[in-house]
Amino acid sequence: MIPEPVLQMAHAYRLLSELDHAQLRKLLPLLEEKHFDAGQIIFREGDKAAFLHLIVSGEVVLETIAGNDAVPVQQLRHGEAIGWSALTRDHAAHFRARALTDVDTVAFPSERLAQACDRDPAMGYHLMRQLLEVVTERLDAVRKQLLEQAKAGQH
Repeated sequence: MIPEPVLQMAHAYRLLSELDHAQLRKLLPLLEEKHFDAGQIIFREGDKAAFLHLIVSGEVVLETIAGNDAVPVQQLRHGEAIGWSALTRDHAAHFRARALTDVDTVAFPSERLAQACDRDPAMGYHLMRQLLEVVTERLDAVRKQLLEQAKAGQH
């Protein structure tokens, strides 16, 4: 049985915020604790995203690679998710994730998370709805980056 304080803590993560306690009790046992040292690459653009991570502590930068340069797209911290590609069919990561500081996450293995969503479609729907918001934020961040680069190129 998962203690009530742990269920309450899980609701602090936007990705899990719409799930009820019964759904959280199905998902939380899947979590694995992960640690990344400052500077460590969590995953690379194009890699198979094996985990959907929830950041517990630390800061992560999402980057895209342009030639030999890493272009920052978005900086993330506690309460945010990385590795949403873990729930897509091809699992290909769209960005590189790099730890800016020491980072601790709790991570859902992609295959086990997909199976849990298949077994409980209502839970999968709520999770996907929250993930769509994450994806939209990432697209907005890329759009903002492109606009800033275009403005800088005009001067």
